[in-house]
Amino acid sequence: MIEWVKQHYMWLLIGVVAMGMVLSALVQKDQDPVVDFMPNDENERIIEETYIYVDVKGAVEHPGVYKLVKDSRLFQVIDMAGGLTSDADGNAINFSIILADQDVFYIPTQEEGFPNVTIIDDNDVSGVININVANSEALETLPGIGPATAQNIIDYRDENGPFEAIEDIMNVSGIGESTFDEIKDHITV
Repeated sequence: MIEWVKQHYMWLLIGVVAMGMVLSALVQKDQDPVVDFMPNDENERIIEETYIYVDVKGAVEHPGVYKLVKDSRLFQVIDMAGGLTSDADGNAINFSIILADQDVFYIPTQEEGFPNVTIIDDNDVSGVININVANSEALETLPGIGPATAQNIIDYRDENGPFEAIEDIMNVSGIGESTFDEIKDHITV
């Protein structure tokens, strides 16, 4: 037996070293702490969508209330409503208006001759914009009223109080008699 050990000494030494390494690795593995990944607020990103509901009426294929992601645009709800009807006045629509929860939009027909999409506030189904409470977006739906003039209207009523008659809007910088003639049928106080 001693003779056999002498002949295979090298192989035995390699085997013992290999077994030592394996045992050492197993012992080391048992001593390593277990680290589990637990996501927290800093490394977990949750995307939460906020939804709004918008009522679209008039010349669309399927009028009704639609659920959209916040900051959607008018063209998106029109697509959801099946698109415009063949008699819709597409030139009167600002398709890029950003929608807000509880907005109501009336899409006019060509026969109605509305100059722009009317935002109906406070369930006012007449489609007429109250110049004493309308925001900039609503005012910009009026013919000939752009962002600067809409802001002038808001600034005027902030400085001077509410308009007493629709004709008082001609006191606003940028609104003359010709502009008033274009908007007078679409505004109220």
